[in-house]
Amino acid sequence: RGALYCPHIGSCGGCVFGHIAQQAQVDIKKNFVLSQFGRLKIELPEPEVFSADFKEFRNRATFRIMDRKIGFFRFKTNDFIAVDDCPAVKKSMVEKAKALALATDGGNYSLYITENEHGEALGRTDAQVRELCGFAGLHTAGHIIGARTISFDSKYGVFYAGFNTFLQGNRYLSVKLQDFVYEHSEGKRALELFCGTGFLTLPLAARCSEVVAAEISKDSVALAKKTVPDNIMWHAAPSERFIMSVKGDYDTLVVDPPRVGLDKKTADFIKRSGAKTVIYISCGPDTLARDVKRLEGVYRVDKLEIIDMFPGSYHVESAVSLKIV
Repeated sequence: RGALYCPHIGSCGGCVFGHIAQQAQVDIKKNFVLSQFGRLKIELPEPEVFSADFKEFRNRATFRIMDRKIGFFRFKTNDFIAVDDCPAVKKSMVEKAKALALATDGGNYSLYITENEHGEALGRTDAQVRELCGFAGLHTAGHIIGARTISFDSKYGVFYAGFNTFLQGNRYLSVKLQDFVYEHSEGKRALELFCGTGFLTLPLAARCSEVVAAEISKDSVALAKKTVPDNIMWHAAPSERFIMSVKGDYDTLVVDPPRVGLDKKTADFIKRSGAKTVIYISCGPDTLARDVKRLEGVYRVDKLEIIDMFPGSYHVESAVSLKIV
């Protein structure tokens, strides 16, 4: 057991592993990832495992608001737990959430916040709020006030986030995913599916001279096009449709699908692609192992990294580099 760093551990649904010592948490998650591969008898190299301080690691969070107080739901219920602070979330985000809660009518609402390292934040809420409450931009019930996007600095360049775009949530460890893509990419031509707003595309474009990137969300692609690299061709299309129009050969193929993993058409496309390297970023160890098994016979696992992106929770991120056999 570990020291309880928050009085709500054991009741709040955010840190269900919060009672476990941090290294023990990491070990549990490592064993869970390895067990998914072991169950399918997939050969693996010894993985590298990364973790970091849990304090204020979150640069995005979803709060509940009730009676002008902020809080979270009790684990696997809709029971509201009021909190004055959350040690896992940036302090400045907590303060903005509290300010907005005070500006509501006292009803029951949700509030999603994302914030960059300059303290600029976007908020999305179903409450009726008429003031910014310290946010750079707010998407409230029925209208938008202030900024619609904010920028994030990264090791490989600037990328952008909006009210509804996906963002990696650990401000200390997200760079490990970028480094993994940069270190394991090879060749001149690269293809990326599920590219989002370009967070992983930036290191890919720093390594390969020609990058084609596809993403289902038109809003995300519009933000991705604001990034600096001019060697990227962006496409707004779902992967299963986009792959039907792909022409030519690619040296590196990068995928970062949602938790459900790859659909069968995309997995089959990867098997036929001829790419020398496939880089797979995953937040679902079970679907990652399933998809790697699908690629077996054409690709082998060359490198595995396990990244504890959400300490205190049971969630874990994995990065796999596969080489053509």
